[in-house]
Amino acid sequence: MPIESPVNVGVKFTQAGCLLAIVPSGVSAHGFAQRYDLPVPLGLYIGGAAAAVALSFVVIAFFMRGERIFEHYPRFNLLENPVGRILASPFLVRMLRAFSVGWLALVIASGYIGPENPFENIAPTAIWVIWWVGFAYISGLAGDLWTVINPWSALYGWAESLWLTLFPSHRFGLSLRWPGWPGRRPAVLLFAWFVWAELIWPESDTPASLAKAALIYSTITLTGMFLFGRRSWLRNGEAFTVVFGFLARFAPSEIRVADAAVCAACGSGICRDRFAGCVNCLECFEAAAQDQREWNLRPWAVGLLTSRPISTPSMVFVLVMLSSVTFDGLLATSLWADLARWMIYSETLRPLIIALQDITGNAVAAVGTIALITFLLLFQLLYLLFSALMLFSVPAADRVGISVRQVGGLFVLSLVPIALAYHLAHYLSYLAIVGQYIIPLVSDPFGMGWDLFGTKLYMVDIGVVNARFVWYTSVIAIVTGHIIAVWLAHVMALRTFHRNRAALLSQIPMLLLMVAYTMLSLWILAQPVVETG
Repeated sequence: MPIESPVNVGVKFTQAGCLLAIVPSGVSAHGFAQRYDLPVPLGLYIGGAAAAVALSFVVIAFFMRGERIFEHYPRFNLLENPVGRILASPFLVRMLRAFSVGWLALVIASGYIGPENPFENIAPTAIWVIWWVGFAYISGLAGDLWTVINPWSALYGWAESLWLTLFPSHRFGLSLRWPGWPGRRPAVLLFAWFVWAELIWPESDTPASLAKAALIYSTITLTGMFLFGRRSWLRNGEAFTVVFGFLARFAPSEIRVADAAVCAACGSGICRDRFAGCVNCLECFEAAAQDQREWNLRPWAVGLLTSRPISTPSMVFVLVMLSSVTFDGLLATSLWADLARWMIYSETLRPLIIALQDITGNAVAAVGTIALITFLLLFQLLYLLFSALMLFSVPAADRVGISVRQVGGLFVLSLVPIALAYHLAHYLSYLAIVGQYIIPLVSDPFGMGWDLFGTKLYMVDIGVVNARFVWYTSVIAIVTGHIIAVWLAHVMALRTFHRNRAALLSQIPMLLLMVAYTMLSLWILAQPVVETG
């Protein structure tokens, strides 16, 4: 890396300082600039929401006693219904996969040959709004559609089928055994890269750069499948299979295999739960006989209850999901603007910022990168601290043989409803307003003057949602998500510690964490939307 002169460095820091000076006014909560005057003080709203979460703890603790650990839950098999069989038909699945692959190709192609203006190119809207925000909603509120239509999985499957047709005696790919030590760490690193690109990368709205990033990720994913097999890489290395899979545990639908022998032979070794059975494992579902397959409706959130701790990389992944969307919210506050100014003018941090700015794009991105990494790590440490507090709040006789890591792995899934609720609240106006750009863009994806569907002249309606609606929806989503998280954590406490008193004591630190997080979440959401005086 070339060494810059002090003059050039000073100029860059001056430019960065000027840019930071206008950041607060430029931030508008992902495209939502209108403000809403609350009918009561903001503190009263936040305090009331926190009180609702605390009250839910008292109610749940009173009614959730003894053996109420939800060993079984009701299911309705959609495959026993004609409509369900049509929706799950191989023909429809193939059509959806073909559309998914075509959409990926369109986004990459338009990024390279379309206009550079992000509002005239389909790539930024398709990636950040329709795909990332939209699929998170679909996964959490409907089910794991991504596993079915993943374009990289479809492409690899087609290539494998063609190869075996032409060369039936030669296997496709190296099919190396996945080593045990990395677990899902590749997925964690790739998702962290994605989070950085979404929140910090200066070229996140540049179509050509997005297309290049999509090609790089596609190459990594297809190479991983070739080396370790499609299913093994999807399970451990494909970040979006993992993230949408975690969100889909909240959803009211599941795929399930009734034959225990199929699950016992599964390469994952982690799909069968003592209470739920073999759920949401596409590998088992594809291997099972037709009469052993189920596509079930189930109660909300029960998929987040587990009989054993999830792995450490999986725990880290869930915490990165939750902390990244919180950090995104912080970027829209004056607190972040003040912190960023302090960081960029800090003599202590200046050497690190100078070293990072050529890698990240500029000094502002370097500051954001440092803050993001620090925030993600602190969030991990905070959760481990509260896991330790939960464990040591329990009498010694009730925690024999249980470690802090096990507690962390058992309770971390109870935080997924909070991640989903915050995602819903934070990105609602973004999806409703900015997502409308896809309507004219699908008619002219390459900026060549086409009007394929007659929608090129569509005008975006910024009044489709107002600040009042966004605020009340956000409050309801955040409070509901935290109440569900309290319920899940209490059920897991009964499963883990067995005695009512031990379960109750273990949940006091978790309650404090969730009440504090409720208040923080609502305060963050209020900054760009609510006029607080």
